[in-house]
Amino acid sequence: MLAACEPNWTEGDVETQIVLPLLTRAEYLGIELSNIKSKEFLAQHDIGKGSSTRKGYVPDFCVYLLSLPVVSIEVKSPAVSLSDGWNEASLYAHALNRSFGASLNPCNFVFATNGKQYAAGRWDKGQPDQQGNVTDLVVGSKRLTDLQNLLGREQLERFAHVASAAVRLIGFRKPSSNEGGQTLIGSKLEPNTFAADLSPILRRYFSSRDQNSDPEIYKNAYVSTDEVTSYDKVLESFLVDRLSRSKTRTEVKTTKKRAPDVSRRFESLTAIKPQSGELQLIIGGVGTGKSLFARRYKELLQPDSLAAHSHWAFIDFNFAPDDLTGAEEWVYKTFVESLLDEGLQINLRDPDDQERVFASDIADREAYYFRVSAAEPGRGMLERARDIEAWRQDPERLARALARYIEGDKGEILIAVFDNVDRRDATNQLAAFQLALWFMQQVRCLVVLQMRDTTFEAHKDERPLDTYKTGQVFHIGPPRFIDVVKRRLELSLAELARQAPEMIRYKTPKGATIAYPKSRAGEFLKGIYLELFERTNNVSRVLEALAGRNVRKALDMFMSIMNSGHMPEDLITNVASGYEMAHFPESLVLRILMRQDYRFYSDSSGFIANIFYCDNTWVRPSNLLVSEILFFLIDQRKMPGDNGQMGFVCLERLLGHLERLGFVKSDAFSAAQYTLVKDLIEADSATVSKLDLSNCVKASASGWAHLRILASRTEYLASVLPTTAINDRQLESRVYDLMLTENRFGKLYPEQQIQLVELFYRYLRGQFAAAKGHPGYHSLGKNGSAYVLEQIEDAVQFSKSGTKRARAQLDWLDA
Repeated sequence: MLAACEPNWTEGDVETQIVLPLLTRAEYLGIELSNIKSKEFLAQHDIGKGSSTRKGYVPDFCVYLLSLPVVSIEVKSPAVSLSDGWNEASLYAHALNRSFGASLNPCNFVFATNGKQYAAGRWDKGQPDQQGNVTDLVVGSKRLTDLQNLLGREQLERFAHVASAAVRLIGFRKPSSNEGGQTLIGSKLEPNTFAADLSPILRRYFSSRDQNSDPEIYKNAYVSTDEVTSYDKVLESFLVDRLSRSKTRTEVKTTKKRAPDVSRRFESLTAIKPQSGELQLIIGGVGTGKSLFARRYKELLQPDSLAAHSHWAFIDFNFAPDDLTGAEEWVYKTFVESLLDEGLQINLRDPDDQERVFASDIADREAYYFRVSAAEPGRGMLERARDIEAWRQDPERLARALARYIEGDKGEILIAVFDNVDRRDATNQLAAFQLALWFMQQVRCLVVLQMRDTTFEAHKDERPLDTYKTGQVFHIGPPRFIDVVKRRLELSLAELARQAPEMIRYKTPKGATIAYPKSRAGEFLKGIYLELFERTNNVSRVLEALAGRNVRKALDMFMSIMNSGHMPEDLITNVASGYEMAHFPESLVLRILMRQDYRFYSDSSGFIANIFYCDNTWVRPSNLLVSEILFFLIDQRKMPGDNGQMGFVCLERLLGHLERLGFVKSDAFSAAQYTLVKDLIEADSATVSKLDLSNCVKASASGWAHLRILASRTEYLASVLPTTAINDRQLESRVYDLMLTENRFGKLYPEQQIQLVELFYRYLRGQFAAAKGHPGYHSLGKNGSAYVLEQIEDAVQFSKSGTKRARAQLDWLDA
């Protein structure tokens, strides 16, 4: 039963004691609390006329379903007339409905109360449909049943679905879904044959695979911290790792020959030789070089005093079971295999070595062997042999015996690296931490565990990481894309001079064979580097933003540019013929990054995402939803985060912001999931595949580059259109026709690209005009939809000006 209103109650008392219970309790109206929005969420509107006009009025509550306001609710204190509350709530409903236009009136219901009486009805009637005393709203009464039939959850949901369907944009299709389109999207170009003879060299230095096992890489390709250059100010807020500045962790500093802080720490830990072992955390972003550092430290950087007496094992979690629960046997087995691979001078098939490794176990059984030999001559040796073989086949017994032999009998140091743990999601990283604690105690060694910095920061005060509060944490920051590529290019050129044939041949797409000296190949590689990183343009900024702090991704991107079949024949031929490296246009780089070896762009073809992505299965599809997500998160990048980390926003808050703009919450969640998978945002849980509502997220450098740079490039805009779901048949037909044209002639002319982009701009402008009817846009000074439209308009207007400067800035291939 609802509380009885007291004469001295305030408006707040009426809200908490009567209105919220009435709205939310299952026996009353049963509306979910998350659907009841308070003043902070609601848009202000002017209500009334003439002298009675109220500026910026907001009601106490509004019920939102499918991101549409369906009930306006005003609450008054018992001292205020009920009619005042009804009039205000009714006028607000009128204001809301006017903003949606004549075709839709979503705010169909009005409710008001002063704690003593209540009134309920529809927005377009002058008087309430129902009116009475609050005390009459008793469960099972006719009064409550009538109110439930008007404002109950099921009734409101039915109405909301009808209203939502009235504004839903329908018929979204990808132009590539037309006949033959999917075949074109899946078709590939042949790699350029110019670099065919160079491929082994390029793969060695620019492939992200097998980097840690190649001595040439960990010896000569590593970029020490004293060699890293600075980001420009635009990318600094995204790519400079602010977690490294925390007082609770030590930034790893390296030179070509030393890592002094790490060495001091390792020497102090190994000197103590605690009975339970030791754990050392090394954190950093994924792909920042933690594994490469561990390998380089073991092979080159550890001081002689440590190297002479240390034995290492690398337990690679890339090959760990998907579920780390029960992974102990795998850890033991991998530990033993790696110890032997890393050079431990033990032959487990040799009887004498077996005796040495299992000496302690044999000693424990010596009395048994003696007794069975006394009973049966020679039986003791047989039992001993059987035991040794059984122990050798037992991963746990063998691992512990080897550790005892190394640390006990030999008095040397054992270091186990839990490698590539950071590639797992946060749950598995925490499970690996628990495994590390367990393994450390079992074999009593120094365990080095790699973990993502975001995982550590998000969970450092929770179990199990809170057990490491007093431990020293080392942080590894990534080198810049430009520094990595420059170093590896230098090594490639040296290897090219040593290994490549004096004359290199390649076939042009037209079948002509061209021979050129290997020195010209070097000029080609240097020329590409200079065009990408030394020339004043946005290309290097885009490349660094797309790669983020992931060195592995940076290497794959550069390799793609070198080998791409989109590389123009005349550019290659000119270099091979002895001419200077021609201008390497930005649009060409974007085309390669978007398409790689594919003839057309798709969501699976390259390193670039489609910020106009939408799904026809969404409740209300929109091509502007992803842009709104990126715009909001980029705007928050320098703000203290909801989880204590700069720029991170609780997913619930992000979804609430989008719901306020009129996007359905389930659609917004799906779009956020897409941006995560496409590296446009990152989650504090370190997941790269699946979000949940407990996550906090922030814009990545790649997300910034997509919205701030790529959205204003005709190459990007025209390329995403064939695989963008749109609901304009004329635009869809034109995109499909130009797909066929590009497939036939190998390219589109700038004028054709501009025409497409202009049509797309008009289409999006119409979509935004419809979206702006939602009241959430009224109280928002800036938004992602308007911003991305400005970006596209700039590209269109710039290109249509026809000036030389316009062509230079847009950097067309044929300019």
